[in-house]
Amino acid sequence: MYVSLLRPAEPRALPRPGAGQGQGRGTSWWSRLPEGLGYSLLVYLATRLVVVAGVVAYLRRHPTDSLSRLSLKWDGWWYVKLAEQGYSTSLRSPSTGVRDWHHGYSDWAFFPGYPLLIRGAQRLTGAPSMVTAVVLAAVLGLVAVWAVYALGAEFGGPDVGRTSALLLAAWPGSAVFLQPYSEALFTAATAAALLALLRERWLVAGLLGAVSSATRPTGAALVAAAGAVAVVRLVRHRDPRPLLAPLVATTGAAGFAVHAWLRTGDVLAWRHAENLWAQKLDLSKKLLVTWVRVAADPEKFLRTDAGREVLAGSLLQVGGAAALVAVLVAVIRLRRRLTLPLAVYGGLTLFLVLAYSAVGPRPRTLLAVIPAFVWVAAWHPRGARVVAVALTPLLAVVTYLWLWQVTP
Repeated sequence: MYVSLLRPAEPRALPRPGAGQGQGRGTSWWSRLPEGLGYSLLVYLATRLVVVAGVVAYLRRHPTDSLSRLSLKWDGWWYVKLAEQGYSTSLRSPSTGVRDWHHGYSDWAFFPGYPLLIRGAQRLTGAPSMVTAVVLAAVLGLVAVWAVYALGAEFGGPDVGRTSALLLAAWPGSAVFLQPYSEALFTAATAAALLALLRERWLVAGLLGAVSSATRPTGAALVAAAGAVAVVRLVRHRDPRPLLAPLVATTGAAGFAVHAWLRTGDVLAWRHAENLWAQKLDLSKKLLVTWVRVAADPEKFLRTDAGREVLAGSLLQVGGAAALVAVLVAVIRLRRRLTLPLAVYGGLTLFLVLAYSAVGPRPRTLLAVIPAFVWVAAWHPRGARVVAVALTPLLAVVTYLWLWQVTP
């Protein structure tokens, strides 16, 4: 179902009579790949080599660290823990040691889609959970690039598809595709769901939307986009079939809420867990204050490790904000070509990114604004490719900072 969705909507031209005769055995496996997968594989592998270079550079400077420890840094620890043990019966995780900082937070802040996939794959293969999580993320990262290729090709043709895939693969936040994080699964499911909405494949859009809403909270934006399409079709054409998409897509997040209620007695466990992680709606006020402080006296932040972490993080966020300016220009230029599902989803995810200072326009969080890659590619394909090539070295920089102490 997924592979057939990512194939072009229009069939390829039939080969000329006699073309390819006598070449059956010589036909390479590469030529038999589905449309766009070969290109996506090339740009994905090339950009992953840059990520690996960042890992190697970090390990050479920090030889006492190990790949296994680094893979379980930040959110990776939580996802693997959920895959192995499931959710806690209370909002806070039980403390496993007197100084265990994890007790101050909550595993209910993390959606279950990715941990469930890790658990299922681990039981099938018998591989360690951490290894399973990293391999899944890497494979799903390729699928995500291919899905964005298909979405871009649907929006503006093959050239836009190729450029969209290149932009996603080269975007510094995509370094997360080699870490045990849920972004790869979310991007792959959400991009394909948006494509299904454009092609009016309502059940497929709903099923993929259910995966999306079960994987990250921004999946709610996809549900809203599907709902907007359904309402418009119902009002204009008296067609109730599109309602299937938002109804099915909601089941992912709804299932998580029901599980939270049964497990803790709190149907809003996720929202309350977010409070423990300082996820507060402040319209980026705290973020802007930090930027002003850094700009006023950058040398002050260079004097300590903690200050350098703030400085590096702020520079990444300012870079993300600059990228959003380019996206805004692309939207203005393409305003007559915008489609309802991409516009609704893109607008809502952009609001969710900017509404919380703890999220902010970081390279990783901007991955969720999937239509941005398509819009920029459609606005100026050649310029977008130049930008993608220029961004590629930053994958190594972001990877190094991530392994050091900066959440990108």
